[in-house]
Amino acid sequence: MAELIQSKSRLRHGAWIELRADRLLKNLETLQKHSGQTDVLAVIKANAYGHGLKEIAGALAGKVAYFGVATLREALELREHHPQTPVFLFGHLFPRELPAALLGGITLSVSSLEKAREISVLSEDLGRKTSVHIKIDTGMGRMGIPIREAAVSIGEMAKLKGLLLDGIYTHFPTAEKDDAFREAQVRGFLSLLETLEKKNIAFRFRHAKNSAAALTLKTPLLNMIRPGLTLYGIYPDPILKETARFEPVLSLKSRIVLVKRVRAGESVGYGREFFAQTATTIAVLPVGYSHGYPYATWKKASVLFQGRRYPLAGKVSMDYIAVDLGNTEAKEGDTVTLLGEDQDERITAEEIAEWAGTISYEIVTRLNSNLPRVVILGS
Repeated sequence: MAELIQSKSRLRHGAWIELRADRLLKNLETLQKHSGQTDVLAVIKANAYGHGLKEIAGALAGKVAYFGVATLREALELREHHPQTPVFLFGHLFPRELPAALLGGITLSVSSLEKAREISVLSEDLGRKTSVHIKIDTGMGRMGIPIREAAVSIGEMAKLKGLLLDGIYTHFPTAEKDDAFREAQVRGFLSLLETLEKKNIAFRFRHAKNSAAALTLKTPLLNMIRPGLTLYGIYPDPILKETARFEPVLSLKSRIVLVKRVRAGESVGYGREFFAQTATTIAVLPVGYSHGYPYATWKKASVLFQGRRYPLAGKVSMDYIAVDLGNTEAKEGDTVTLLGEDQDERITAEEIAEWAGTISYEIVTRLNSNLPRVVILGS
């Protein structure tokens, strides 16, 4: 019944995103199996990598240890709608944002002793303790306490009455590479954990493994994974396809709003970059770069219609894309797939990224939040 209702709801949209909840949960299961870890911090920041924060959180609620986000707005939204799942906030908060985070029961990331003290003081003023995970900079060179200073700083943090030191973590800049640099990061992080344990400072959660590392790094002392891209069925590196199978969760679809015939020699689109070589059928779709479809793809991009690929006819506009269908019959209202599957053909986020000269992360995260998200329970 749910799928039937959702199918009818799609008829109201000119363009929309479909989300396969069954694939999302299967990808989660695959990550747990290959990593050997059951505790998962599901990274659903940036509107769940463009998939839809509300929809993805709804599918994962009760199945993961944490939701991970980067902004206070997303954290508070999750706490309101899914209060049973703890929310971890990766991002740095300014002083004016802290009260809302503390009152909302958000687990915070701490990258300095100064910020830890600030959080502790405010927590005590509010009559509570705040759960934090301490970030260690082992080589990312961005957020985090430099590892050479970490033991001393954490020793001081352990004395702060307003904090609960629930977790400690680090971040790999080249997680997909099982190389000497990553190995040195792991050794340094594990050595820090041992040093802290000798001081009777232990953490419930110890994590470093993102999608790539969850598939390639086996370290028992790390007891939680924090996958992002592979949850959604997208590979951060092609080599990981040899390790585990993940299925894309997201499809971007549109309905044809206009079908027209153009004569040989006539042009289509801005800049008159496309000229029909012979008489052809042009289908116009109500999707453009304002919806997040990359402008830079237009010379290489194709879409799927009736199980076949068809090239774009000219540049991507702000609100429209024109497609060269040749002599294929089409009518207003027919469905076209820009990202996803149609019969035996598939266009992936990785492929669109290649057309655009960017990374798959950007392709999905830039999808406009105003595009309707329709959750599909199964095939």
